[in-house]
Amino acid sequence: MATRITSTRREDGIQVLKISCPERRNILDEASYELLIEGLEAAEADEGIKVLIITGTENCFTAGNDLANYRALAQADRVPAITFLRRLHAFPKPVIAAAEGIAMGLGISMLLHSDFAYAGNATRFQLPFTNFALTPLGGTTWLLPRLAGGKAASQMLLLGQPFSARQACDIGLLTDTAPDGRALEQAFDCAARLLAKPVDALLATKALMSAADAEAIGEALNREEQALLARCRSSEAQGAIDAFFATRHGR
Repeated sequence: MATRITSTRREDGIQVLKISCPERRNILDEASYELLIEGLEAAEADEGIKVLIITGTENCFTAGNDLANYRALAQADRVPAITFLRRLHAFPKPVIAAAEGIAMGLGISMLLHSDFAYAGNATRFQLPFTNFALTPLGGTTWLLPRLAGGKAASQMLLLGQPFSARQACDIGLLTDTAPDGRALEQAFDCAARLLAKPVDALLATKALMSAADAEAIGEALNREEQALLARCRSSEAQGAIDAFFATRHGR
């Protein structure tokens, strides 16, 4: 079943991109990234859109990249997920993420590239790349240590240790937590406060903030793309992915 990306343009100047395939925990594939990029491009081109909200379903933000896609990346020269994250990082208007239930892998990278992020109290977070003999993506290896500190980042990236919404908020990954089921409500409240500000001043301020680390993040995205492609070509990663699917299908 394909993951649906729906785009809703509201009359108040907010556009909402929703990731929806709860049967498969909202996992993302190449088609999903193309649709997300189309949503970003439409929101950027539309002068009536002032704020973008990215969200998932009521019980899941996203479990990240479809593991089956990592098999295909063994023959690829680019990573579609990173192409999308580059575009998200460069998006000039305020971006707010609202997560419930699960945020894994690329889902956490999306939060790192959002200007504001809210999550329900019971949301669980994990960066499980090393569990599958893979390396992180999205500039995460540069952004997360600077956000959480080296030791906490090692727990998350090297051990793949799950962490809570409270921990995510404490390290600055989230703007705030919310009662379960109300993260999107908090995102809309934040959007309303942004809409009350002078638009050009918001855009100029975001541009100044983004410029400060744009080169470093761009270099991290490039390093991680090459490292991930190399890992996908390795027998270690392909074996770990095969073992996961064999276990899931009871073989």
